[in-house]
Amino acid sequence: MKLPAGLFAIAILSGCASASAQEPSPVTWETAWGKVVYTSESGPSGVLEYPVPFGDNVGYLYINGLAGEFGGPGPLEGYWSEPDVSHDDDDDDTLICPFAIIDDHGRTTRNWGRLVIAFTDDWFPADFVLMRGRCFEEPRDVINGKLVK
Repeated sequence: MKLPAGLFAIAILSGCASASAQEPSPVTWETAWGKVVYTSESGPSGVLEYPVPFGDNVGYLYINGLAGEFGGPGPLEGYWSEPDVSHDDDDDDTLICPFAIIDDHGRTTRNWGRLVIAFTDDWFPADFVLMRGRCFEEPRDVINGKLVK
């Protein structure tokens, strides 16, 4: 059976579109926190996950402008969130903010802050240098990420 030329072209294009819509393999970096993984996108933000030893055991980095981005080192800004903690820990390393936010995953937490990230190459993915601060503080805690290839 012969397809009309228009239908044949549509069939070919729809096959190509479905082939390109496959999920890419996750991008992973090694950091002082452990593995950081680019897991999803939320609007214009790329969402990276990292392990934490409390709560639901995952922290999120929401990086504005990273969604669908494949070039340019940044710097890009965003925010981070970790599971809520009801009090400061024994070492005073985990401080809470004076009020809660609801992150893009719907989690309510008082453990969040601002971030700035820059990638070390013009093409994404690449190693990164991330600075973060608690609540509305200027980001100054530095975390380096080494791309896992």
